[in-house]
Amino acid sequence: MYHQGRILSFWLVAMTLGVNVNKCSKKKRGRVAYAEAFRKVRLSTLIVGRRRQSSRRRIWQKRRLVNKKMVTKLMQLKMEMEEIREQQSFIKEGQRKVKERFEAVESECRNLHAETMIIMKQSVWSRLRLGIMFQILKARENNDFAKAAELTLALRELIARQNQNEQALEPSAGASGK
Repeated sequence: MYHQGRILSFWLVAMTLGVNVNKCSKKKRGRVAYAEAFRKVRLSTLIVGRRRQSSRRRIWQKRRLVNKKMVTKLMQLKMEMEEIREQQSFIKEGQRKVKERFEAVESECRNLHAETMIIMKQSVWSRLRLGIMFQILKARENNDFAKAAELTLALRELIARQNQNEQALEPSAGASGK
């Protein structure tokens, strides 16, 4: 029974692979035909098996190639990311330096503005003093000594007021300088 099942499975395999066993004569259909067909079937299965191995090998080689490509792309990406990090740190450093320079310029601008305000105030006080002095000189030229005395008193009050303002501004200027 086992032998018959084996022959039947052989005949099915032989027919599916295209081995024509029926071309043999009736005498040869027995063992000889079986042996010839078996040889052909065996060769074809070996070829199919080799094809499977080679296709598996090709698939494995393709996967390996894809993995190598992915690894190289990853390495390239890592290198590019490192370059970008370096560029970003360089940009941040540049921005920090520009910010420091800008703050220094702003500070200098504030100091210059404060100095110009002081100079403007001093020039106003100087104009007032010069105006009063010229009026004193004219009063003396005209022999108006009473008016000259009044103007001299006004000049002294103006100088005293200017000194008071300067003393009042000095502590605040000293505190802002610290």
